[in-house]
Formats: sequence, structure tokens, C-alpha cells
Amino acid sequence: MVDRKRVMLLIESSRAYGRGCLLGVAAYVRSHGHWSVLHIERGLTEGLPRFLQSWKGDGIIARIENEKIAHAVAELGVPAVDLRGSHRPVGGGMLDTDPRVVTRMAAEHFLDIGFRNFAYIGYPGVDFSERRIAAFRDYLRMRGLEVHVYTSAQHLSSHTDVLAWEARGELEGPAIAAWLQSLPRPLAVFACNDVRGRQIIEACNLSGLAVPEEVAVIGVDDDEVICELCNPPLSSVQPDTMRLGYEGAALLDAMMEGEPAPSETIFIPPKGISRRLSSEAAAIDDREVAAAMQIIRDHACEGLTVQDVVKRLNISRSTLERRFYAAFNRTPAAEIERIRMSRAKLLLMETRYKLSKIAALTGYGTASQFATAFKRNIGATPGEFRKQTQL
Repeated sequence: MVDRKRVMLLIESSRAYGRGCLLGVAAYVRSHGHWSVLHIERGLTEGLPRFLQSWKGDGIIARIENEKIAHAVAELGVPAVDLRGSHRPVGGGMLDTDPRVVTRMAAEHFLDIGFRNFAYIGYPGVDFSERRIAAFRDYLRMRGLEVHVYTSAQHLSSHTDVLAWEARGELEGPAIAAWLQSLPRPLAVFACNDVRGRQIIEACNLSGLAVPEEVAVIGVDDDEVICELCNPPLSSVQPDTMRLGYEGAALLDAMMEGEPAPSETIFIPPKGISRRLSSEAAAIDDREVAAAMQIIRDHACEGLTVQDVVKRLNISRSTLERRFYAAFNRTPAAEIERIRMSRAKLLLMETRYKLSKIAALTGYGTASQFATAFKRNIGATPGEFRKQTQL
């Protein structure tokens, strides 16, 4: 009879982030087997149920929100892995979504579409929010740009959990709106998470600020329900939560076999940005160049050429290329290729489509043409990229 390891999962299922982590753990269990998994429906801040304090198991994977949960996990005396990045279990391992890559993706997206005025709205004192503003500010300062940071008028303890901050944030619409009105526009706003992003969009709607034309917004977590509840829908950095859960499970498996946990946090890069309407405007004054960018975004993966763009705008190719380069520091042809590559990478990561189908979905005539372009731009073949990025 197979000796199954008994593993407890203290991971919330109320949000997309936690559910993604759970799916990653499930993928590991399916491929490596021999675990008996205990998972109880819970929220992020809920402690260990009293009846589980005498649980006899072999390991724990948790998203530890506070010291109370950290203490309860330590009391069980088994190997533990945290997937939140704030409270390392005693003698255990810790994984987190890489805040530097999260903020770089958001900043580069804003820069790519021409924004030069930046703001950040988070939750003061909340660990992940503080890490993200620090990384966002550092990245933009290296490029000679400053970030306006919203200071909440809400007075909560520095130990207040994120759910309490999110609830209080629903009352801040007028204050956020007034603050945004005081800043130079067009303005790019990076929100610490999707809930904060929704609150920002609501504040803009309240005050008559046009999203995304005057204020573009990006959140983090890519929680589809929250993002689609926004009007317009919220763009968001998509964390690789499945890989986070999978790698966390692999680490726990090794620890249960006696291997020591790494002393450093393991950072998992996000997958990319799920672009929705909240960040779809180009922050430039040249209307024809803005129109060209919109055409390229809408049709790049349909076999669009620079000549097609020129015909639609009724201007010369040399004029378009000169003005486009002045606005974005790249040519229209390079932008078409960039958008195609972005979609191709997503399809390679998230589907098992054949190269011929991906070629058709990204505007290339044949699989061979697509593979050549992909190798030229990404530095790896489509097959190599897929192998590196799929579980």
C-alpha cells in the first residue's frame, strides 16, 4: 500500500490568486502523486480552525497573511511553505510573485503607449503594496521619471490586513478623485491590486475623468471577475499563480523528504499583462499617430502591414514612420511585430495549438514564417519557449 503524505492547504479560494495557486498544487499532485490533501474553504485572513490544531500531517502549503496564522502553522511542527511572501514559516520556504517584474511590466506598458505622468495608489503599510511602490518608483527614476503617490486619509493600524484596507477604500472615491484632478494629465495610474484598480476607476467615473483617455489604469492579479466589473474593464498584470502553486508543492515535497528549505524567497515572474480597455489609449498629442497605434493594436494579428495603416490614414509612409518613431522610439513595423510576438507568447504558454494555428492567429502566412520571426525576436524557437514556460 502506498504511503501517502498528508498535506494541508491553507490557501484561500475566494479570489483568483488563491484559486490559481490551488490549481498549481493540483497539477503537481497529479503528476507526482501520493499526497492526501486537506483543504478547507477559507478567506485569506481566517486562522487555523480549532479542530485542526491537533492535526497530524506531513506538510503545509499556506498563504500566510498575519502573525497569528504564522504562529498556528509553526505550532503544527511540520515542514511548511508560504506562497504569499510576507511571513516565512519557521525553517520553511517562501515563494512570491516577483514585485520587480510586476512593476516593470506595468511601467513598460505605460511607457510603450506614450505616458510620461505616473501615479501609484495602494494601501499604506500593506506589505505587498509597499514592495510594489518601491519597485515602481525605482524603475521609473532610472528613466528620469517621478511617481505621484496617493496618501490615504484613512487612519488604520500598520498591522491592518489587506481586506480591511480594501473595505475602507470603498469610502475613498471623492478623495481619490480630487487627488487625480490635481495631477498632470494624461496620467498613468498603477494600482497595487485589482480591487484598488476598481476603486480608482470608480473615482474617475465619479469625477468625470475619462478612462483611459485622461487616466489610464493597470491593476495586479488579473482577477477576471473584479476586472470585468470595472467600467471600462481593468487591465491587469497576470501573476503566474499556477506555477507558484506548482513550485511551492515541489519545494514542500523535497522538504518532506528531508531536504532543507532555501533561505532566500523564490520569486516567480508574472506571465504578462491582460490588456483591457482601462489602458488602451495612447498618451500622445499627435492624433494621426494615436490613430495609427490604435489601428495596429486592433489589427496587427490579422496580417496588417504598414502600407495598410498608411492607406487608412491617407498620409505618406515616410511621414507616418517619422512621427511614429518620434512618439514611441520604434517604427510602425516594429510595433506590429511586437504585438504579434506578445500574442504568440501567450498562445504558446496557455494553449497546445499547433504552430500553423498560432501563425494564423498572429498574422503570419505559414508556420515557417512564424517560427523564423519568433526566433529572430525572442531568441528561442517556439518549441523551446513553450517547453520553458508550460508546466
